[in-house]
Amino acid sequence: MKRWNRLLVYAAAVLISLFAVSPFLWMILTSLKPQAEIYSKPLAYLPNQIHLSGYENMLNPNADASANFIVWFKNTAIVSVLTTLLSLIVSALGGYAMSRFRFRGRMSVGYMILLTQMLPGSLLIIPLYLIMKEYQLLNSHFGLVIAYATVAVPFCTWMLKGYFDGISTAIDEAASIDGAGRWTTFVRVILPLTLPGLVVTAVFSFLTSWNEFMFAQTFLSDYGKWTLSVGIASFQGQYVVNWDYLMAGSVMTTIPIVLVFWLLQKHLVNGMTAGAVK
Repeated sequence: MKRWNRLLVYAAAVLISLFAVSPFLWMILTSLKPQAEIYSKPLAYLPNQIHLSGYENMLNPNADASANFIVWFKNTAIVSVLTTLLSLIVSALGGYAMSRFRFRGRMSVGYMILLTQMLPGSLLIIPLYLIMKEYQLLNSHFGLVIAYATVAVPFCTWMLKGYFDGISTAIDEAASIDGAGRWTTFVRVILPLTLPGLVVTAVFSFLTSWNEFMFAQTFLSDYGKWTLSVGIASFQGQYVVNWDYLMAGSVMTTIPIVLVFWLLQKHLVNGMTAGAVK
């Protein structure tokens, strides 16, 4: 009976895995087909012949004036890295303050931060647009970084607060007895213990900015400042969709995300303070 139960569990796991992987498989196979074959065989069939024109046109801006993948990739990388750094700095300081300091209205501030997560991104576009217009931040990557940080910081702050709460205050007291100030304790003692939490929040901030489309499309107007999501979406026209371009760009856009998870996977599952107090 146990053997049959195990087989059923394995079969269910395989089916769920195939269901999760099938969109990516379809995307890769579609990117290797010519336009005519995509319409004749739209499902995830193997192509009759490997067709790399989509990748060539995306990577070679001289091949098609409407494709400039390298510039979009650079813009997206800059915005994503800056958003991640800004979100980590602000959320780490905010999470530590909410965890360690006791001040009037501390929980009210925390709930207000959490309340912002309930607002949809579409509701924030108009006020953010008016603020950026007032401070001349429209059509700039710095303005886009600020817009992304407004979405990432509340979630990251609450997540890091949970990690800081899991670290015993005895560690802070021991560092204080050894002569360390509050800032030294935070930077050299507490932050290294929250490395898994920092990695998780960094991955969340990076993914939020890397895949975001709505803010980027609204706040960026110049072609040379587009991010990957806006640039790739431009291949979906009113009457014609360049599926080979669209899928090739999507595959190359997904690769950095896969690499980030692969490089940081061990930190995502590690305990945050295992053996720290001991």
